[in-house]
Amino acid sequence: MAIIMIPQEIAENLKDTREQQTVVGPLVVYLMRIGWRRDQIVFGRSEWRVPKSPSEATRREKGQSFNGFPVDIAIFDDPSTVGDPRHLLFIVECKPETETAGVSQLEWYFGSEPHVQLGIWANNPTASASAIFLYREADGRLVLKRRKINDLPRPDVAIRLVSERLTFGDLITPTDIILKKMMEDLLDKIAISDSNVTRREDQLDQVCNLLLLKLESDKEGKSDPSAPVFFRPMESAARTATGIRARYRNFVDLYPEVFVTEQDKTLRFSDGTLASCVEQLSGLKLIDLGVSTISLAFQVLRSEALKQGEGQYFTPQAVIEAGVRLMEIEFQDLILDPACGTGGFLVEAMLEMQRTHPTMPLDELSRWAQTHVFGIDKDAIGVKLTKAIMQIAGDGSAHCVRGDSIRTHNWSRDFPHLAHANFKDNRFTVITTNPPFGKNLRIAAQDSRLATLELAKKGTNTYSDLEIGLLFLERAYHWLKKGGRLGIILPETYFFSPNYSFVFDWIKTRFRPLIVVNIPMEAFQGFCRAKTNFYIFEKIGQ
Repeated sequence: MAIIMIPQEIAENLKDTREQQTVVGPLVVYLMRIGWRRDQIVFGRSEWRVPKSPSEATRREKGQSFNGFPVDIAIFDDPSTVGDPRHLLFIVECKPETETAGVSQLEWYFGSEPHVQLGIWANNPTASASAIFLYREADGRLVLKRRKINDLPRPDVAIRLVSERLTFGDLITPTDIILKKMMEDLLDKIAISDSNVTRREDQLDQVCNLLLLKLESDKEGKSDPSAPVFFRPMESAARTATGIRARYRNFVDLYPEVFVTEQDKTLRFSDGTLASCVEQLSGLKLIDLGVSTISLAFQVLRSEALKQGEGQYFTPQAVIEAGVRLMEIEFQDLILDPACGTGGFLVEAMLEMQRTHPTMPLDELSRWAQTHVFGIDKDAIGVKLTKAIMQIAGDGSAHCVRGDSIRTHNWSRDFPHLAHANFKDNRFTVITTNPPFGKNLRIAAQDSRLATLELAKKGTNTYSDLEIGLLFLERAYHWLKKGGRLGIILPETYFFSPNYSFVFDWIKTRFRPLIVVNIPMEAFQGFCRAKTNFYIFEKIGQ
């Protein structure tokens, strides 16, 4: 690091700390060198303070003393407006923290200073040194970028994003809060601006496609960190859209079990929407997100997905965690969720393996998931969300596929990948699932007959229409090895009502009950009013 001479007018205002002397002071010198006036920069002993809470912000507005966090450098739009938070242009934090902690600090400041356009985290004043830039766009979006110190804004030049040739090394791991906010902003903008895709379900499907493509770009970039990633903005919206569509056409061939229909195989957003999505997501490193952030980071997409259906594929996280722990999953288990929804049980199975084997390297966890974790769901959005989340959790996404777990007679025609040995009967040692259930969700007698699902006979010789949740019970029986465990959420009435006595009779020779866990009705409030339990069975029949 080159030694920077600090003029007296700056030095006398610096605190007597290493950070102030070696980073803050030199950065103020650099800011003045590129045109900012000393009297519009607040730093050092007179540093700007950001209110610690909304109530403290109110005190500041009233001109009263308030508690605040100190900002290393604050730049105002003019010397005459220094001290007025409405004229605060950008801030610079120089704390010697981790990158993630630095981003979190900027994120907090943005919440308390609504007029700030840019936050910068830097701990090296050299012009070529890397820094994190958090932009607030005109529409309120927050966009993270990795820049250099020589990219610090200059006076009389708009603070704005510019395109660049991103490499994997340039990507930034976002906090869960920033990622959640970006997802919300992205979905809101798509809903307002895109005329090509207007149905919310289709919009979510397209966003899932882009997330999977972004993850593929991260994976490819990680293998060669110095090469440009392909998921990045180009010179124009049209050029960006053309490049992304071309990459997507190649990408869908890698996962034919996910991109089944012609509609799945096309990015249908307008050029402008695609470019906006790429701009917002391109600078983020998603592939290395910590597994503990997964649920919150994808909460937005999960919540939106729930609004599109009857809620049958929603399982509260607390129920998932408790259920998986009760299953006592071991390293050698082969795990299947035949109604995986957005992958809650499968992700938790990976997390449980990580918890019970804390010294297991991440690459070994990934290999374990690739060979031990399987999922099926009929809903395209659910499968794509599952694959995205599983990739982030540890790349255990290869065997999460789209399909119909019940109508096996249609597999050869509609879902030939389910006829693969991966999904053969008597293969799995653990099945854990929350299947769709309800009196209005029934499988026709004809389909049960063709799929040879005996439970639909209800103890007679004639097939009848039957609730789909009960038929998942039978499919699980066929998929499990003898001695395998089934963990399943079902309505209590199936096992305690005289109307369903045929279920108890069918189970007696096939399953041994191990555990019954009561699930409070409040757990599914807003989605299901049925009284449910989490049942764990051991397969005893052949």
